[in-house]
Amino acid sequence: MKNTMLAISMFVSFSSYGQEISDQVVEYCGNTFSEYSHTIEIGEVQGVASHRDGYWQIHEGSHDPALKWELLKRSQLITDPSDCLTYISNLGIASFDSDKGQLVARVNFAFDRYYLTPLAREVLVDVAKHLADNDYLVTVEGHTDWVGSEGYNQGLGLDRAKSTSEQLFTYGVSKEKMTLKSLGESEPIASNKTSQGRAQNRRADVYIPPESFNPDEANSASTQVEE
Repeated sequence: MKNTMLAISMFVSFSSYGQEISDQVVEYCGNTFSEYSHTIEIGEVQGVASHRDGYWQIHEGSHDPALKWELLKRSQLITDPSDCLTYISNLGIASFDSDKGQLVARVNFAFDRYYLTPLAREVLVDVAKHLADNDYLVTVEGHTDWVGSEGYNQGLGLDRAKSTSEQLFTYGVSKEKMTLKSLGESEPIASNKTSQGRAQNRRADVYIPPESFNPDEANSASTQVEE
């Protein structure tokens, strides 16, 4: 994956709120030169118990989704996120500040870019479908590094939020459920003094706001675009 292309890191953490259980782990890993996605699944589970000093063994199968999910989370095939410049997982490995809600996706961009790569679009499909199926409210924030004027970065941040939200909308998330914001360069998550830090700051964050789980607040929510 060339530097001129978008990199995407996604932290899919629906299970933190909805206690969702999946029958597979889906991961995406991207670095400077490559990107890949793979799926880990658990087949038939067999439990073995020994009795009377091992002379008697009891075998019992299980199709319990919760058990399979716990085994999936402990798989040695899980990718080490530190090996990736950008990372996607549906294990719920990251959380946002409590006042913002639950982080479900982070999309990182190359310098002065707001386009999604084909693989990034493909992986966002599953995220969009899960958000839509659960009828969540969604907030998409666009961010930039500190290179360029404040006004330019405000517009670039909005473009990044829009390109991300358009993919979510294409695969089921209602526009009425989404709020788009541009925070420009105002909320860095890393130092802008290094190239690595600036790369982390060029991003769009997708999260489920707290009001999505508060019916009273959710009923009063409306679609917004904030620049």
